[in-house]
Order: sequence, then C-alpha cells, then structure tokens
Amino acid sequence: MAIYSASYFEPQNHHGSLISISRSHPRSFKVDAWLSFLAPSQRLLDDWKHNQLNEEEYTDRYRQELQQSWPQVNSWLTSLTAERDCTLLCWEKAGEFCHRNLAMKAIRKHRPDCYGGCDITADPGLRCPSCQSLVIPGVDQCYCPRCGEWIPTPI
Repeated sequence: MAIYSASYFEPQNHHGSLISISRSHPRSFKVDAWLSFLAPSQRLLDDWKHNQLNEEEYTDRYRQELQQSWPQVNSWLTSLTAERDCTLLCWEKAGEFCHRNLAMKAIRKHRPDCYGGCDITADPGLRCPSCQSLVIPGVDQCYCPRCGEWIPTPI
C-alpha cells in the first residue's frame, strides 16, 4: 500500500481510496472514508484563518493535536496492509501550506513502507534497480518495499 496526499481539486494526484483528513469536504465530492483524528481542530483552523498564527505556530499546534490523538493515529497506521493505495485529501492545492503535508511527515516517519508522497502522480512502471520490484513513488525518492530502502527517483 502506498499513501499519497492531494487536494480535492487535483484529481490527477488521486490514487486508490479517497480519504478525507479535513473537517469537511466539497458537497459533491464522494470520499471513501474520513479520518477525523488527522483533521485539524476547528479552533486551530479559526486561528489560522484569522491570521493569529504563522506557519511555525500552526505546525506546533497541529503536532500537539496529533500527539493527543496518537492512539487513534497509531492504530490506523498499524492496521495498514499492502492491499490498496489511498490518498489523504484536504482543501489546499499543491504548493500551499497545509496540514496534510505535516500528516504525511508523520506517516513517512512511522510507516516509511507506506509513504507514497505529497501531490504527485504515480508512475506504475518504476522498478527498484536492485531487485526489479515495483517501487512506491515519492517526490524525490522512491521506496522499495522488498529491499526496505529509499532510492533516488529517476528524472
């Protein structure tokens, strides 16, 4: 399984199951699941929208929220299997500051075997140069689940 992240509005970056990690999603958009424990709190969003936080302060508070919900986050991470790719979705478009990139950092740290990348399209033909297994594409590196190693992404 590879976990990707993307905006609701960039379907070219959607892979497998579509999972919302925001407090809401566009009305006409169908998601397969919602992980409320990865969504920022309403208070954090309000403070951000009212310019009461800079990116560093937002990051610190979101990390605190992840720590508070860590039992749920860890349970979800532990339950992941190799059956299906998924994309964690929220509102901000690629390149914008967003909590989904912070969530993906936690995934890369705790489940590097599942990390696919942020706001990227998959290339199903990428193979590990060592064992020729399909790799999980990432932004600047790919992960080989068979070798258990990160390798540079070919240009």
